[in-house]
Amino acid sequence: MKIIGIDISKQWFDCFCFSKGGRRFANTPEGWSCFAKWAGKKVWVVMEASGPYYLGLASWLHERGTSLSVVNPLVIRRYSQMKLARTKTDAKDAELIAGYGVEQQPTSWSPPSRVCLQMRQLMSLREGLVRQQGILRGQQEAFSQGPVAEELTQQILAEQAGQVERQVNRIDRRLKQLATMHYAELMEALQTMPGIGPKTAILLLILTDGFTRFQSARQLASYVGICPRVWQSGSSIQGRGAICKLGAAHMRKLLYMCSWTAKLYNPACRSLYERMATKGKPERVIKVAVAHKLLRQAFAVGKKQEPFNEKLAMVA
Repeated sequence: MKIIGIDISKQWFDCFCFSKGGRRFANTPEGWSCFAKWAGKKVWVVMEASGPYYLGLASWLHERGTSLSVVNPLVIRRYSQMKLARTKTDAKDAELIAGYGVEQQPTSWSPPSRVCLQMRQLMSLREGLVRQQGILRGQQEAFSQGPVAEELTQQILAEQAGQVERQVNRIDRRLKQLATMHYAELMEALQTMPGIGPKTAILLLILTDGFTRFQSARQLASYVGICPRVWQSGSSIQGRGAICKLGAAHMRKLLYMCSWTAKLYNPACRSLYERMATKGKPERVIKVAVAHKLLRQAFAVGKKQEPFNEKLAMVA
């Protein structure tokens, strides 16, 4: 089977196959068809997850039954560094991705569900609006501290802040509606967990595509970026342990906040908190561990689609 590497952008995508060389196509349905004729049959396509631009071609290839893998751009960057690559062009990147595919044989990819894509868009828009809220609040505070208070400035900022808040509330209602329509049992099961509220449950559904995207809790924890990282080598390098923050930052933040409740009302999390506190671990380290425990519990509940079981959680 031929491996074809693709470096994709908004307007075009570059392809490379070791038996066919390189070629560029327009990132349009017509370009996709031309690529399929050029590539032929029995091919395995490997591409980066480049923003939203890869999704159209990847979904089209998947519908045609073409085998493909979608790789995190950071993985390709590290592979390029390992190869000591000195040239960076779209054509060279496509060749590099093809080489990675030949050597590493990445796992196959399937597109997210339609409802997951809808909820992702809503969540992405919500995060942008929340950042905008922070900017408006900062401006209101800064202008109010000056020697001159312009009434129109404060009025416009207040109006904008109110409008953004209404939009965020609209998005929250739509997210809850979609989650209830498509994941009613999962939503109900997740919220039986002490420490997991509706916002965290919805974000878990988005990240996991209804708990179909990951095969183990370890994979999910690695994706979220809340798994421990060890930094040691020989006797001279003894780095301080930390979590690997490559992943979903918003999910980590929510889980950390959830840990405050979980340490009080979730028996397994409370037991973990007490054990680590007895050993003198810092509060922040303990809460990260509790958040990790909470995520593993959520994965078990989501996979089984059953309410939280305190007894099973204590022995897990």
